[in-house]
Amino acid sequence: MAGLFGTLNNATSGLSANQVALQTSSNNIANTSTDGYSRQRVNLETNSAYTVSGVGTLGTGVKSAGVERIVDDFVRGQIRNANSNYQFAAEKSDVLGELENIFNEPSDNGLLTQLSTLTSSWTELSNNPESDTAKTLVAENASTFTDTLNSMADDINSLTNSTVQSVSKNVLDFNNKVEQLQNLNDQIYNMSSRGESPNDLLDTRDSVLKDLSGLADITTTTDNYGRAFVQLDGQDILTSTSMSTLSVVTTSNSSGSTLAVGGDTSEVGTTDTQYSLGTVVLSSSADSTDYHKIDISSGTIGGLQAAIGETQDRLQDLNDFAETIAKTTNMIYTGGSSSTTGFFDLGADEGNYAANITLNSDISNNSTGISAGKSTASGDGTKAAAIAALANTKLDYPVSDTELATYDSDSMSFTSSQTGSTFANEFNNTVTKNGISKQAADNTATAQQSVLTQLEEKDSSVSGVSLNEEMSNIIKYQQGFQANARLLSVVSEMLDTLINNTGV
Repeated sequence: MAGLFGTLNNATSGLSANQVALQTSSNNIANTSTDGYSRQRVNLETNSAYTVSGVGTLGTGVKSAGVERIVDDFVRGQIRNANSNYQFAAEKSDVLGELENIFNEPSDNGLLTQLSTLTSSWTELSNNPESDTAKTLVAENASTFTDTLNSMADDINSLTNSTVQSVSKNVLDFNNKVEQLQNLNDQIYNMSSRGESPNDLLDTRDSVLKDLSGLADITTTTDNYGRAFVQLDGQDILTSTSMSTLSVVTTSNSSGSTLAVGGDTSEVGTTDTQYSLGTVVLSSSADSTDYHKIDISSGTIGGLQAAIGETQDRLQDLNDFAETIAKTTNMIYTGGSSSTTGFFDLGADEGNYAANITLNSDISNNSTGISAGKSTASGDGTKAAAIAALANTKLDYPVSDTELATYDSDSMSFTSSQTGSTFANEFNNTVTKNGISKQAADNTATAQQSVLTQLEEKDSSVSGVSLNEEMSNIIKYQQGFQANARLLSVVSEMLDTLINNTGV
């Protein structure tokens, strides 16, 4: 359109474009402190020009080509990875810290102190084999020692069960987040397919993906519409046409496993497969019984699973420790006739020795009946001395039948193992394993926190709202709006002159 009306059209388009830009800047300023908000920018493009014969090409103004989110998707992907690694280490460290408190070493009333006290009471009895007081001390110290082992094993089991419940809670959260993401995908698709820009929905989508990355090591992909799809351990969790559900193994035995379906502990499912406690399994829906194990290597869920594995390993170490002490002590006390009864009873639940070890009820009821010597001769404290000497004997854990068979009834001793360790060293090794693992988790958490902070700062520098920049834009768009408004006024005056004063 040539002439004044073309100029009028240019000014009108300029007014409209600057108005849209001003509104976008005002929205950025309003959301300066909104978590997860990405600043937006209006893309302005020139309208298609036209050619006037003998004059040349003339412009037809400006148009708004869309409102764009300013984001760096690569950085946000790195943030999700760092967040997943940080949450893994932090959760693992927290649980191992609780396990460290259960071991309570070093301390004046810890298990090692009680073991030393028990050994000393055996030595005292060997020096005074007829002393009822010395026998009572042996019984009392042994009872205290077994009670501490029982309590420690119970606390570890409680910690494991509590951690499994935490896995269930986080899996329930994961499933809810995936469902939320599915709803967002539908809304994003509906807007994008109409040619609209779902910027706020995309911000919410990115926030949900970050939350999911904090729970597990997800892999994400997006399509041309902006929809996000999720995989876990190479398995599809959310696609454009399907959504799978995660469940958690809460109990397990040789006949199968019990599940918290969808992470909801009130929804119980079963499977014939025996899985480890806290294992996450995948099903195509909450109603499906076709489960597949999912390996999660990071995120809160992965950290909790790793911690469960550590607590179970330390409990096994404690069971091996209790078994070795009980069986070797019993062998000496019974003259080599029994390793399962005599001074200590190991209980009927084979393998769970730490939780079930007790002082023999006959000794507990009548400590004066403790046999201190190999014979009944007065002053014979050889048996008590041999049991006290066990504290310095290197043994394997758990003690094997072959090793028990090396017991020499004459010397009342076992053949030392070349690869073994003493009672105190073995328990120290168990405590040290936990300490090393916790320290490694702490160091990883600290390092990943630093990486995450740097990445979030980088993301903020790209996507965060700068008030200085927005105020500068407001002045620029304001002046553009005023200039175009002035141009409209000038064209209006020119049209008035043309129509009313020229007689045309």
